[in-house]
Amino acid sequence: MKRLFFVAASLVFVACSDEQAGLVSDDLIPARITDVIDYGADGVAVVLKGKDSPPVLIVIGHCEARALMVAIQDEDFPRPLSYDLLEEILENVDGEVTRLVVHSLKDNTYYANLYIDTPNGEWVLDCRPSDGMVLVTRLGAPIYLKQHIFEREMQKPQA
Repeated sequence: MKRLFFVAASLVFVACSDEQAGLVSDDLIPARITDVIDYGADGVAVVLKGKDSPPVLIVIGHCEARALMVAIQDEDFPRPLSYDLLEEILENVDGEVTRLVVHSLKDNTYYANLYIDTPNGEWVLDCRPSDGMVLVTRLGAPIYLKQHIFEREMQKPQA
């Protein structure tokens, strides 16, 4: 019961970032998951691709990768996952996930915000891209990457 309260409280007490709040802007590029590549002990890379943009690889953990594959393949688990709990909480507060925005890269770590419409306004939740990708894949919401994320990929030297 304590965990349920913590999860619900985490969703309700959201720190909204002025930089990320608001409607989808012109510097956001729609992206989709095109591949999930297992690198063994080094983790799993999710390949995100925007139209006419270079691919972006985001490395995630094996547990998150399994949850993402379950979501992509629309599988059912015999027991509820954490994502099932989050979906149920959102449903009970009349919240709807509208999008995931991967907005920055610092020290080789990507950062994202999950946008949720509620009867009390829009919530902007700081989240790991991996968790956000699982939720938006399960719920059918879009993924966006800030333009500068793709520009960074284009500047990498080619081997």
